[in-house]
Amino acid sequence: MKLVKTIGIFLLLGAAALFGAKAYTQNQSGELPGVLDQLNPLVTEGEVYVKTKEANEVIEHGIAVYKQEAVDKEGKKRAITFTADHELIQDRYLKIYNKGAHVETYEEVTKDQVPQQALDKIG
Repeated sequence: MKLVKTIGIFLLLGAAALFGAKAYTQNQSGELPGVLDQLNPLVTEGEVYVKTKEANEVIEHGIAVYKQEAVDKEGKKRAITFTADHELIQDRYLKIYNKGAHVETYEEVTKDQVPQQALDKIG
């Protein structure tokens, strides 16, 4: 009986930690939220859109870092940070495949391929 209670407590603590991590990273971007979202099974995969801008910074080996607001197909906004191996051409549209703050990959798309509700928010 004591073992069952102990297991139950650990399961509750684990679930609370996952829900807490999901709430913490809700509109965060960066390395720590990205790692937490990547590992958290409660965070769903999705797609968000951005219009490219000037890089926030260029770090070692010409890696460009972008921090900006992304929008999903329903028009919901979230902060996102992603990198490119070079500076991207400005005013192009990207479809970013993400799992919360974790960016899996991205691809350039045409304006016509951006859902209207996302386009209304990003221009």
